[in-house]
Amino acid sequence: MSSAFRLNSPEGRPYAGDFGAAVRTGPYRVGERAFYFREGLQKMCLPYGSFDQVFKRSMLCSARHCGGVDHFDTFWLVFCLEDRELCAAKTIDEKHADAAMAGLKARLSDVKFGV
Repeated sequence: MSSAFRLNSPEGRPYAGDFGAAVRTGPYRVGERAFYFREGLQKMCLPYGSFDQVFKRSMLCSARHCGGVDHFDTFWLVFCLEDRELCAAKTIDEKHADAAMAGLKARLSDVKFGV
């Protein structure tokens, strides 16, 4: 599903400087050349121009523990190209997803935001 690549891969090495200078919003970074996020323990890079739509997805997740059941909201920024999902960047805090979306909107005028 993912067209993003690892930041420490041969494709990602040219983006290392941009990653360091990128604006950090929680688990995301919005750079001059690409959007950066984590997938597990890997730092991922999604260059601008490889997607044409971004939207936010949310899901309520339940977790059982010794004190009962808690419900947590989970949010993803989903990146698409020609109506095909490329990748989804996860966070548990909606304000991080909103801040990253605002940063992308400020940089990218040719990308569609929302569903």
